[in-house]
Amino acid sequence: MNAPWAARQPPPCHPGLRGWWLLAGVFIGFLFLLGMQLKLQWFAFLFLGSLILIASQVAADKKTYFLVLFVLALPVWIGKHLDFHPSPYGISTFGFPIHVSLLPLTALYVIWAARQVAGDAPAPLSTRGLLPLAGVFAAAAISVLGATDQRFAAYDLFALGTSILIFSYAASEIRQRRELQLVLGLLIFSAAFQGVIALAQHLAGSTLGLDFFGADKKLYGYVGLDAVSRVGGLVGHPNNLALFFDLMLPLSLSLLFCPVSGRTRFFLAVAVFLQLVGLSVTFSRGGIIGSGLAVLCLAVFHGSRRFGLIRAFFMTMAGALLLAAFLTIVPNPFVKGLTRTERTVHGRLLLTEIALTLIQHHPLFGVGLNNYTHASRQYDFTREQIVSAWNSPVHNLLLFIAGEIGLMGLICFGVFLVRALTALIPAMRSPDPFILSVGGGLFFGLLAFLIHAQVDYSIWTQNRPLWFCLGLAMCMWRLGRPATATASPEVH
Repeated sequence: MNAPWAARQPPPCHPGLRGWWLLAGVFIGFLFLLGMQLKLQWFAFLFLGSLILIASQVAADKKTYFLVLFVLALPVWIGKHLDFHPSPYGISTFGFPIHVSLLPLTALYVIWAARQVAGDAPAPLSTRGLLPLAGVFAAAAISVLGATDQRFAAYDLFALGTSILIFSYAASEIRQRRELQLVLGLLIFSAAFQGVIALAQHLAGSTLGLDFFGADKKLYGYVGLDAVSRVGGLVGHPNNLALFFDLMLPLSLSLLFCPVSGRTRFFLAVAVFLQLVGLSVTFSRGGIIGSGLAVLCLAVFHGSRRFGLIRAFFMTMAGALLLAAFLTIVPNPFVKGLTRTERTVHGRLLLTEIALTLIQHHPLFGVGLNNYTHASRQYDFTREQIVSAWNSPVHNLLLFIAGEIGLMGLICFGVFLVRALTALIPAMRSPDPFILSVGGGLFFGLLAFLIHAQVDYSIWTQNRPLWFCLGLAMCMWRLGRPATATASPEVH
């Protein structure tokens, strides 16, 4: 049952007439935005937002409509920075980030609030993990007060707040099995689509003119004297795209172990293949290793239920050795990615040493959000002056968090991650094959991300797919426990 405001029906109107009114509204709004003489990016952002709101008027189920748009928009960077300020230092946030996914997310929260007020199926927000997450936000807020540049720190604190809203909605409002299936289907489709874009960018040797939609400038790596073109799809940097595949590849693969219809199995198989292709052409060593280890663990996890743990382990290792032998014989982008020769490993080690020195000087609440690169320069005593040369923070998620918001914030974040991962245990023990597959896929996807993030730079405050998957993990705590009673039928 819907809230009263959503239950009221408009007066009878001829379908064609309603369509003309919508077209007229779009045309008038288009002329209005043209008259304001906005910059192209602001014009496109506002016009896209207007189309989303106008189209919602013909959607029968508005929550599903906005949920679909929200999930599809998660991995794509289309947005603007309010109060934009450039910086000579390597930072992640140049203003208050307004991403296009915040538009449907705001609508979803409005629908939720309206239903709470109306008393229509009240559903309080999930509280699991909120206490350590509140500790993370509190440590981040305190770090802003001590930051050298409080303006940029406040920008990133706002970004962290929006990510927490994404987490809270995923943890609280995905309550039904059909909603979970819808969300998973959209996420896997998005990952497959990113794989197609990445492959096309690699073959074309360019961003395909998709810079506005989040495509980053073309990057190069080197294998000996040969240059390889690295691509980032619509996510941005190649390493960020690889982090997205780290989350999605184990989840997509895990669902293949679930009894599904032939059509669904074909879709999942194609999606897994496209994600593997997309991951390979990022040439991200951390992504290939992280996803590879997660897939091996996933194979042991599912194999142990049929063959036993010991047999599943040795079977998986045998398959991995055969695959490794095949990949070393046949030229492929996976081997090229693992054998890149830019000597970035040495630079990462130097950044790690600098990070440890910085944390020793700012142990409690760090140097402030979005201030790491600026502050770390005074602790860079390396001959290469690596911080100035790379203009980048440390390529280790845990050290980066400790440097920005201190050890107090890192401890809270660590507790929060443990709460999210342990929330998946009931699902991973479920007799329901669908719930078990989702729980295992999310667990090993998050594991792959965390492995990769220890050797690459990750913008943790506004990595929307990561926060959404953490929310799904909390959601599985609720969906996984009732599923222990009975197994469900085939998923279509």
